[in-house]
This record gives sequence, structure tokens and C-alpha cells, in this order.
Amino acid sequence: MNLQFGDIQETALVTLAIRASETSRPSPHIRDEKAKEIIDTLDVDVSKYDPFLSHEGVVARTIMFADTLRGLIVQYPDALCVNLGCRFDDKFSQVDNGQIEWFDVDLPDQIAVRRKVYNDRLRCTMLNGDALDGAWTAQLPKDRSANIIVMEGVLEYFTKEQTATVTDDGVRHIISNSAILSGSKTGRFPW
Repeated sequence: MNLQFGDIQETALVTLAIRASETSRPSPHIRDEKAKEIIDTLDVDVSKYDPFLSHEGVVARTIMFADTLRGLIVQYPDALCVNLGCRFDDKFSQVDNGQIEWFDVDLPDQIAVRRKVYNDRLRCTMLNGDALDGAWTAQLPKDRSANIIVMEGVLEYFTKEQTATVTDDGVRHIISNSAILSGSKTGRFPW
């Protein structure tokens, strides 16, 4: 498989390569067979994306995000979940309870690359969307009792003003009763 990456898409390879590498270990802390499959078939050298400290950090963050998501989904079993800035991540497979409705959202060029390795599935849909422009939220269903917004490894790339735009404008468009899960903290926003 030969995928072409721009600068933003190339950052997506970091966590993908680390999740694949960890899956290949004799006693992995996380398993992501899809990440391994993608990395095994890519026509790129990913060794530069897996330095030791980054590896351990990504593994720890993956475990913490999955545990926190599972806890939120237990509280809100029919939640609308949005993975904003999804890259090649497949959190849906890690946490699906058979009831949630999941949307993987990223910039159009990243979604185009993602569609080469993932398909939309029952209750899991990919959407083109910019975190700084909430227009894509009009495509989301409005009938869920709670919303979970995942932004793993997204806000770190934004300025303070851009972060405010995402959390104030973008999330407010989604609907009320949202929980946001980002790299720095989890919050509930009852708009």
C-alpha cells in the first residue's frame, strides 16, 4: 500500500507506528491489530516514529484514554461519540458497547487517506471536518442523551485562542450534555 502523506498526516504515523510496535511485542500492554496491519503494508520507513520515550507515553495515553472512555460509556451507554482529529486511530473497536454511535472526524485530506485503510461500519462513520470550524457538526444526530468528544493529541497543536475556538464554538455546536476527553484533562460541559 502506498499512501501519500502531508505534514499533518505524517504526525498521524507516530501513534500508529507505536501502537503497531507495541502490538508486536511478546507481552504487549495494548493490542491494535489494525495498526499493525496498516504499518506492515505501508511503503514507508516508520522506525523514526517510535523512539522509546514516545513509545511509553503513547502506550500509557492509549490505556488511559480507553479506560476513561469505557467509564464514560458505562455512564452514558447510548452516547454520541466524536473522535475529533482521529488520524488512524480506531478507538471505536476498543470501546464499542453495541449501543454508542461513533464519528471519526478529521481534515478532508486525512479522512481521504484514512478511507484507504478503514471503512465506515455500523454505528461508526467517518466525516470530513475541521476542529476550528464547527460546520461539520450539522451532520451529527441530535437525539442522544449525552455526547463524548475525544480530542487525543489535537489541542497540543493549537494556540490558546484556537483551543478556545474548538472548545467554545465547535463543541457548543454539537449539542448539550457533552464530556470532552483531551490529552490534558476531561471535562463536562452542560450547555
